[in-house]
Amino acid sequence: MTDPRPRPQYGEYAPLPPAAPEGTSEEPTVESPAGPGATLPPIMPDSSLNAQYQRGAAAGLTGHGTSTAAPERKYRLWDVFLTATLLLFGVVDIINTFGTVANLGPVLREGLAAQGMGDFTSDALASDAGGVANIVRVAALVLTIIFALLQIQRKRIAFWIPIIGASIAGIALMVAIFVAVLSDPGFIAYVESLQ
Repeated sequence: MTDPRPRPQYGEYAPLPPAAPEGTSEEPTVESPAGPGATLPPIMPDSSLNAQYQRGAAAGLTGHGTSTAAPERKYRLWDVFLTATLLLFGVVDIINTFGTVANLGPVLREGLAAQGMGDFTSDALASDAGGVANIVRVAALVLTIIFALLQIQRKRIAFWIPIIGASIAGIALMVAIFVAVLSDPGFIAYVESLQ
């Protein structure tokens, strides 16, 4: 036989069964799963702590008479301002460096020549690496904006999200530069000449 009462949520007491009809002195019993002849002890009467707790839980109160609903969070203006500023820096950085990163060959040639490290000759590889870096940087910026706005909407601290997005974009740019430089025959010849 199954229990007709609704299943309680985690941390709640099960609801009390319906009261026995008037005129009977027997307490309601529930059939035990151990066997048809065995019965469980009677349910505590309505004046028990169980019933008081259930009435309070139904009214939205805990044992101390306070509401269980969490207080509404306030917008943290400093966080909104800081997050918006960091996102704006990210957008300006992507716009200003998009062309330079897409064409890394001349930039790396000038940088390596200024250091006296030989002539950079892998322009095609540098352009490919720069294109991949741009794609990763733009995707990181878009995801950063989305997640930061969601956190602000939920009234949670969000300034750390643009910092993580900038870190990912910076790592993508460094990897692109390392791949382009370390695969250049002129740079490899320079490193071998040092040994």
